[in-house]
Amino acid sequence: MTDPERERLAALRAAVPLLATRAYLFSGGIAPLAEPVRAEMATWVDRWAGDPLTHRADYFGDWGRLRTEFAGLVGAAPAEVAITENTSRATNLALRLLGLPAGSTVLVDDTTYPTMAWAALRHGLRVRLVRRAPDEAAVDAFAALTDPGTSCLAVSHVAALDGYRHDLADLAGLCADRGMRLFVDAAQSTGAVPVDMARDGIDALVSTAMKWLLGPPGIGFLAVREAAAAGTPLDVGYVSARIADSYQLTELPPVPSGAAGTEVGLAALPLLAAATAGIRLVRAAGVDTIADRVTHLVGRVVDGLARRGLTVLTPAQPRWRAGVVAFAVDDAPALAGHLREHGVDVWGYPSGRVRVDPHGFNDDDDIDRLVEGIDAWQTRR
Repeated sequence: MTDPERERLAALRAAVPLLATRAYLFSGGIAPLAEPVRAEMATWVDRWAGDPLTHRADYFGDWGRLRTEFAGLVGAAPAEVAITENTSRATNLALRLLGLPAGSTVLVDDTTYPTMAWAALRHGLRVRLVRRAPDEAAVDAFAALTDPGTSCLAVSHVAALDGYRHDLADLAGLCADRGMRLFVDAAQSTGAVPVDMARDGIDALVSTAMKWLLGPPGIGFLAVREAAAAGTPLDVGYVSARIADSYQLTELPPVPSGAAGTEVGLAALPLLAAATAGIRLVRAAGVDTIADRVTHLVGRVVDGLARRGLTVLTPAQPRWRAGVVAFAVDDAPALAGHLREHGVDVWGYPSGRVRVDPHGFNDDDDIDRLVEGIDAWQTRR
């Protein structure tokens, strides 16, 4: 890593005050608050208190800036992006816009986020589950279950359960060969690893601001390539209809096609500029630089867990993982609570799984604190 890259990561770390006292290692759940994000939220509230009309005059300015930032991050055109309230809402909208044939089959694997499968079923599609072997490419398993009635592959780029990372280029090649759409939930990858819809052959992508993009909860993202938007938006509202002072109540107004037509009413206005600030922090540090740091830290976490005899659920090979590390432990919530007492923030699930998600602002000292806390836990037991 070059000196300028280290300086950018140091600046990113300095923007997160919490890191001065804690090793925060759960960015895949909710990002810690960065100072520029907090400042934008405070500015919005202050302006609302002092002069509400200043916001009224710029409703769509913050909206457009956020759309442009996210589009630039994922290699989409701004017109192909919509702002939603969360990833699940974006997922349902994406399936509507893709316009997949009724009764056709959507392939998912056992790491696909459940909303993708449930939304497909709700939209009158069939869902077929593909089982892949750990630490192996999924493309062959998907290919084996593809038939003429298969219209789409729906995958989580990086799985929330175990951190498995799909090779999108391989999946895109299969989709192009078989005439299928590639639909990607990138909530655990945007901001942590490079994602480019054009390069990676992604037809539809959904994500969230509140994780690796360092933004606030309440903002989701939908991106559908213009060429893939065969369906039409179902809902309509004054934003999507672009109405002004006059309108007809007995005629349906024209509504834009594609992602733009799904924005039917006002977004969460106090959050738009804050979400933009989060993405700008990520882009200023450089997603490639963040990805390199994350790869290094994840490797240290995986090695440290293995040396302590813990069962690591995340793939051993670096090419099949990104920023999410999961490991098995009998009393996961208790271990997470113990680590919090030692200034280390992770997440423990009642099912017996702990998640550790280092971001680009984390460093080796944070990982040292994690493994020292685990050592203390094992000694105490």
